[in-house]
Amino acid sequence: MRNLFYPFLSFKVVKTKRTGMYTFIGCYFLLLSLLFVQARAQKINDVSGAYYDWRKTMKPERPWLRDYSQTLVMKMFLCSRDSTGNVKQVYLRFEDALEEIKKLDRITLGIPKIIYLVGWQFTGHDSGYPSWSEVNASLKRNQDRSAVESLHWLIREAKQYHTIVSLHINMIDAFKNSPLWNVYDANDIIIKDKSGQPIPGEVFDGMQSYQISYAQEWKKGYAQKRIDSLLRLLPELKEGATIHIDAFHSIQPVRKDDPISSPYLGYSINDEIAAQRKIFRYWRLKGLDVTSEGSIYWLRKDPFIGLQPMAWHFDNESFLSSNWIGKTADFKELPPQLYCGTPMHGEQEIKEDPKNLTGLIGQFCTKVVPWYYHNNLTKKKYDAYRQVAGDIFLPVLWLKNTLVAFSEKGYDSKKWKLPPGWHTSKVIVSIISVEPNTSSWVLPVEQGEVTLSLNPGEAVSIKAIR
Repeated sequence: MRNLFYPFLSFKVVKTKRTGMYTFIGCYFLLLSLLFVQARAQKINDVSGAYYDWRKTMKPERPWLRDYSQTLVMKMFLCSRDSTGNVKQVYLRFEDALEEIKKLDRITLGIPKIIYLVGWQFTGHDSGYPSWSEVNASLKRNQDRSAVESLHWLIREAKQYHTIVSLHINMIDAFKNSPLWNVYDANDIIIKDKSGQPIPGEVFDGMQSYQISYAQEWKKGYAQKRIDSLLRLLPELKEGATIHIDAFHSIQPVRKDDPISSPYLGYSINDEIAAQRKIFRYWRLKGLDVTSEGSIYWLRKDPFIGLQPMAWHFDNESFLSSNWIGKTADFKELPPQLYCGTPMHGEQEIKEDPKNLTGLIGQFCTKVVPWYYHNNLTKKKYDAYRQVAGDIFLPVLWLKNTLVAFSEKGYDSKKWKLPPGWHTSKVIVSIISVEPNTSSWVLPVEQGEVTLSLNPGEAVSIKAIR
């Protein structure tokens, strides 16, 4: 404590006729602010790389900022690059992306959503890494001065459609045409062999990749700089409170059996894992959860339970069949509020058919609605719940007095029992579609049941009429 207050203990008051005590007060608050900055910097430097034992509480180290067990997480592919680093194909500009978000909101009945943008930077997906300093100019709206301004606009506008827009980024890959290549090479952040030569990684879309040592990047302060600079560029990301790190591997893919991460510096895989934990915690200190592409797989020894809330590729079978840090002998499953996946990716369907989003309505009904229902801790199950042979009749719990019905093969005059408490003599049935205006009709309720007919592949919402 003496070190903290030492500047004040040794402080000499300067008093003049013109300023009197104002000089003392000004200097006091100046020193106080400097101490605050120093303490904050110390807190950041002290970010722990220790393992978090989730088994003690079955809860995350810090509460998630978003409930991923009750949020539909998707990706949207905007742009690809070619083998020379130039733009190859623009799939969606930022204004097009908003139109897709509107459609997705219609077909998902306003469920809370997070959408991570892929290819938002430089010249498209897997371009510019390790830098995130430039928004893809090809995605700019004509009326905006810059692509950054257009991205600000998209993040802001998407909120109207129950959607948080954030970014798909990468923290392991590096390319020689990146603005950061020279400084990362000079600081040995690029993984190198014993002679000091960068070790080539995988080839992505015709371009040679190299991998980063998280341990060296953290030690040199460049991981923190990367994160801080991105949040200065797009401060709205803090409001969204989530970011997606693609390919957040612990092991370089081309050297999957080598316990040494960086032969040149001598870092082990465990050193890299510890640095990854620091990265997770640093993002969280900045006000963002970190989701990732994978959970436990051949390039990870630690799934980072309690630090990572959601994995794009998640299945409990991987946790059951694999050995990983912290696995208990009696492990069966993880509660979705601690670690989960997402029931509908959407990325490929949006990319292939942005006009109609073919296939997503069926996925919403057969995957998303049951997933949300089963994950919901406040649900009251009732005997009207049905998911049999491609037929769905199930409440959407993010809305009041609303159900979804869907049939793969279709049916005529099928009776469904409504949930308890639906004291209504009529319901309104509306077609679920990407279009803004769809047909609807009223059906009578008799003895707590509604008789419904659906065409093959048709989905409807059913709302009580009060």
